[in-house]
Amino acid sequence: MSRKSISGRNLNNMITSDDILGKDVIDLDRKIIGVVEKVLINPKSLDFVGIEVDKGFLKKGLSIGKSYISEITEHAVFLNIKVVYEIKGMIVFDKFGKEVGKVADIELWGQKNKLKKIYVKCGVMKKQFEVPVEMIETIGANVILNESKENLLRNK
Repeated sequence: MSRKSISGRNLNNMITSDDILGKDVIDLDRKIIGVVEKVLINPKSLDFVGIEVDKGFLKKGLSIGKSYISEITEHAVFLNIKVVYEIKGMIVFDKFGKEVGKVADIELWGQKNKLKKIYVKCGVMKKQFEVPVEMIETIGANVILNESKENLLRNK
């Protein structure tokens, strides 16, 4: 059955909030981030703003702006980014492969998905220190720094 608005426009290719809610949210690396919990709409302009993602039991939710969404399909919402929050809990290694600790927290640039620094817990006492993004060589399955563990700990 064809749906039309009161203006006469064809609405068959439109999606509804029911089509989005509960769908998996998948990042650029094809990792499931969570499920869509809410659809965000600007109350003044009535524009779609983004989604809120439920990341599961005991995990803090996440808001994702529409500019980070590449596609909405009948099965999932696909993002055009890797969500920076996903590095929490990753193991951090120095440039020689020595384990430094684990990512305990992160700091972003404002409300963007851009990393400013990470906070790493290390040792038996779980001492925490910050590592600026300039000291990070790569982020993949783990975080690799461009500094030695000794230099990093000496400067803290």
